[in-house]
Amino acid sequence: MSSAVITFIPLCTELGLIRAHGADAETFLQSQFSNDLRALTRGGGQWSSYSTAKGRMIANFYVQRDDSGFWLSLSADLVDPVIDRLRKFRMMAKLEIERGDPEFVLLAVSGNGSGELLGRVIGVTPPALGNDGMLQEGMIITRLPWINAEIFQILLPASRVDVLTAALVAAGARAGTAEDWRLQAIRAGVGMVSSTTTEKIIPQELNLEVLGGINFKKGCYPGQEIVARSHYLGKLKNQTYRVAAQQPLNAGEEIFAASMGEQSIGMVINAAPDPQGGFGALALLRAANAGEALTAGALDGTPLTLEQLPYPLPLNTATKG
Repeated sequence: MSSAVITFIPLCTELGLIRAHGADAETFLQSQFSNDLRALTRGGGQWSSYSTAKGRMIANFYVQRDDSGFWLSLSADLVDPVIDRLRKFRMMAKLEIERGDPEFVLLAVSGNGSGELLGRVIGVTPPALGNDGMLQEGMIITRLPWINAEIFQILLPASRVDVLTAALVAAGARAGTAEDWRLQAIRAGVGMVSSTTTEKIIPQELNLEVLGGINFKKGCYPGQEIVARSHYLGKLKNQTYRVAAQQPLNAGEEIFAASMGEQSIGMVINAAPDPQGGFGALALLRAANAGEALTAGALDGTPLTLEQLPYPLPLNTATKG
């Protein structure tokens, strides 16, 4: 998709919404998530995650804040499991944890100049810096912190979607698809845990430390010891890479390197078809083997090639010829 084209993408098939509100919402969620919710301003956002005691992510998500509380956008197939788990540990905390959809929905607006176009549509210039946001006529409008893209996430009542999208079309934007969104996220190096990969990855392995989704000074939360140990003691061995293939790839599909035989060295996290040909994906790989000849599905399976991420990775990738 050309970066000169401004698109709006309804995210209801990709992402679901969790709403948390009440007197103890900030305190309770602060004790559960990997990032510091206290740093969130009205309309602002941040990446975060929710893990088991062993540090494995149940889900990662983007958190937005408004005057009523917090909104989590996460893989649609993990909304109910995350709600159930949060409620289980709520105890006597005074807050409600509930689905935000379908009454509220998410819309992405992306492309070079999308902020200027969006400003013309809503009458106010949206924020220019990643994670900054604003509240405007019942909407939360947040600039996502993607390094290689100008993109905004809008949370709004479902009853207002048709009016907003019609105004975006009139201003020159075109409708995009869920696959467009998935490919943009892959190119930005932004992975999402799904029901296929839940409880299999620690936050740093999905590059959440690089993406600003972990705060190491905020205090305790489930899995915090594992996450801290990986950071301070250099225990990290795996990280997420961008890869490409000529055949379809599926989340959870195992990845193999020639030197490791039938032993898997990683798995596909997210994948999408590329309009320019083939398929793009984010894949969790053992850094020591990531530079080798890689295949998905089996040792003699679909060949993979490494693609460039828009940010540096903490572990060196040795190239083996």
